[in-house]
Amino acid sequence: MEDATAVSLMPETGGQIPPGSLVLSRREAIRLLMEHRDFLVLWMGQLLSQVGDQCMLIAAVTLITHLSASPLALLIPALSLALPQVLFGLVGGVIADRLDRRWVMIASDLLRALLVLAALLVRTSGDLWILYLAAAGLAMVGAFFYPARNASIPNIVPENLLLAANGMIQGSYILALIVGPTLAGTIVELWGWPAAIVFDSFTFLVSAAAILLIRIPSQRNGDPGLASRRTLWQDMKAGLQFIQTSPSLRRVLPVTGVATLGIGAIVLLAIPHLKVRLGAGGLEYGVAMSALGIGSILGGLVASRFSRRFSLHLLVGWMLVLAGGAIVGFAYAPNYLVVLVSVVVLGICIVIARGALDTMVQTLAPDEVRGRVQSAVALIVAAGTALAQGLSATLGHFLGIRTIFVTAGAVTAAAGLLTLSYLRETGLQVWAMLHGEPAERG
Repeated sequence: MEDATAVSLMPETGGQIPPGSLVLSRREAIRLLMEHRDFLVLWMGQLLSQVGDQCMLIAAVTLITHLSASPLALLIPALSLALPQVLFGLVGGVIADRLDRRWVMIASDLLRALLVLAALLVRTSGDLWILYLAAAGLAMVGAFFYPARNASIPNIVPENLLLAANGMIQGSYILALIVGPTLAGTIVELWGWPAAIVFDSFTFLVSAAAILLIRIPSQRNGDPGLASRRTLWQDMKAGLQFIQTSPSLRRVLPVTGVATLGIGAIVLLAIPHLKVRLGAGGLEYGVAMSALGIGSILGGLVASRFSRRFSLHLLVGWMLVLAGGAIVGFAYAPNYLVVLVSVVVLGICIVIARGALDTMVQTLAPDEVRGRVQSAVALIVAAGTALAQGLSATLGHFLGIRTIFVTAGAVTAAAGLLTLSYLRETGLQVWAMLHGEPAERG
């Protein structure tokens, strides 16, 4: 029998029906989230913008490889994307807590719509520095956008739809990986790389327009005049001190970083692995990434059902164990069908685990510091992904790609088993905050 889920509604007036006043099935709970106007508008705008980002990526790689044969030409833009996130990530969190998050996101999208057009000025290899600066600018502005977006989600959706909302936000990025490369390749083939750049700029404008249409009620309880009397460094320090003094957040953040390791290794090394093991090429890799996206969507859809019955630490722990098994299965896949099944399972597990971790962070952090906490999460995820890909590329050269996959799978599964006890108290605490009743320990 299908589980019944108690869902609290958030009407257009901004009020909220008490939890438990309406009992809806899992499908009704998902339908309610999809019919939630503000979240749906935000999600659709983000999906389109992320598809545009894939177009920009394909266009940039096409342009760089056309103008320069040096591997450094591709390494430099990668650094241009990573360094601003490290340097400005925590500052972006401070801004998200100080200012109206809706206008922070709108201003960020408008700036990115302009910055991406700078790539149109590149004509020769001597102009590539323009592209590198544009990439750095996009990453820097994104460091302000994403903490504001993630900190706004708990203000938009009711608490017991928060996990499902985070699952859909996580899944939208993978969905963009399915649609974006194909669309980008078509645009570049038909109209050239400049058309893909213009399309990406257009998607930022659409995202800004979507955010302009939504309402984000504030839940901040602090003194509104206090922020104006503090420096950025004092606000940043206060955010880090809040994390330091919160035992629950100190437990959740490292697990969030570990949850990115396995998928980072697969995305980076899947092409050479499939080629060596199964004689597969670019088409098979693209289908595998599509399967990853399908798994991510399925994970977002079933997250709400699981979250009703089980504490979040159980979801994170067992999903990481299954993800580790899927990575090992990918490494030893005897045929392409097993590859597809492995990546579908991986997509489901990672989205549910990351959605549960994001829900923990959003619930534990009060609104007045949530932007700074979210920027710390983004910094950890970016660092974890970069570390995973860097180690995978380096060690894979010496130890072999299959060994790297097995190691990544074992580390991910071990982290999941440890999480079952490490996050138990935090998971039960958050579950009780969201649902107001004890969770199943099973």
